[in-house]
Amino acid sequence: MDETSAGPGAVRLVHDDDRDRYVALDGETVVGVLYYGDDTPGSPERPAVRDLRSTVVAPDRGGRGVGSALVRFALEDIRARDLSVRPTCWFVRGWIERHPEFAPLLGRPDTSEEDEKP
Repeated sequence: MDETSAGPGAVRLVHDDDRDRYVALDGETVVGVLYYGDDTPGSPERPAVRDLRSTVVAPDRGGRGVGSALVRFALEDIRARDLSVRPTCWFVRGWIERHPEFAPLLGRPDTSEEDEKP
């Protein structure tokens, strides 16, 4: 498991790769989870894609940045692993839109732009 903490009083962020999720912990209590699934690469030139599927934060911790901390932690991990990301989760998709420095991680669609032209 990979871990980080944002400072005193902050949640502890953990990559629980055995369960395909990123977790925010307050002590031993889970206060947020970001679930994912990995797609295998289509070719050697194309890296694997991590599909960020669902972000869940405990209701009493909502609005305190737990979800944002999870997304940033996940995207930094994805970047370090040289993967692409597919933001299936609406929260992740919106977070990336507000943080364009992570946009280069977005996975490419299976069709090229040439295929989409009429």
